[in-house]
Amino acid sequence: MKTRTRDGIMSSPPADEQARFADFVADLERRGRAPKTIGSYRSDWVGFTEWYASARGAPFGLERLNGDDVTAFRDHLQAQGMRPATVNRKLVFLKRYAAWGRSRGDLAPPRLGAVRGVDAVPQGPREPRGLSDLELRRFLREVERRAGPRDQAIIYTLLETGLRVSELVALQVDDIHLGVKSGALTVEDERTQARCRRLTLGVNGRRKLRRYLNERGEEPGPLFVGERGALTANAVQRLLRKYCGFAKVKASPGTLRHTFANGFLANEGDLVELADLLGHESLETTRLYLSAVRRSAAAAPPPTSERPRVVAGGGERG
Repeated sequence: MKTRTRDGIMSSPPADEQARFADFVADLERRGRAPKTIGSYRSDWVGFTEWYASARGAPFGLERLNGDDVTAFRDHLQAQGMRPATVNRKLVFLKRYAAWGRSRGDLAPPRLGAVRGVDAVPQGPREPRGLSDLELRRFLREVERRAGPRDQAIIYTLLETGLRVSELVALQVDDIHLGVKSGALTVEDERTQARCRRLTLGVNGRRKLRRYLNERGEEPGPLFVGERGALTANAVQRLLRKYCGFAKVKASPGTLRHTFANGFLANEGDLVELADLLGHESLETTRLYLSAVRRSAAAAPPPTSERPRVVAGGGERG
């Protein structure tokens, strides 16, 4: 990929930067990120490196990135009339790429801190939409009728934990802990790549996972697999669309996450605890669910009356 600097010189990211980004993409693929997400990140990287070469007069390398660069890029996109949501999505990419680079030692900690400190473009908040009670009952009825053990385990795990689909497909068999009357799963944090959240499962989730593991076997490896190996986020989205079609409801993995969160708060759950469960960095992100619950008396509870809790260091918080 070649770009033109301010001096009119054609320039490309150095070979080590191109190799670094290829490693980043490979890591995303290993984690089961959807092809659409990876494609967006690739486009964001190309767009930023082109802007950087033009604005800074030098080819881009991740080790050079700082907060001023990200701020200037944000302002440039806004001046072009780009929608706030699109600008913010590109900022998310840069921050994730920077965090990934820091985990390999490619970016100094102060630079990562400055990049993370760049503010997003203000935009009107969108209330997270979950399934209503009626939609949830209809959806689960079709899942029980038509889905096999694996798909049932996937859907109940999403509903009872509020996992992101990327976190779900990254689960390993060793991340699941099922006892006689209890169950939990360990989740890898996408930002730090450290295993830092441990979520309990309700009765239905435990039952579905046990049934699936009896069929799959408990040999180590990715938890949710198909004929070609570990399921991808795209595969989960497709299977979810299939059962939604039978139930005549509209839902995505994100909708099931919102259903869990809305139900948690509707059942008098604590906002701070919910932020921990969902892995939110900012409580303001979690606070959006409060207005959604207040506006809708039909906010759906999780399909079990048990409240999931965060478990840390052998003790439970919640």
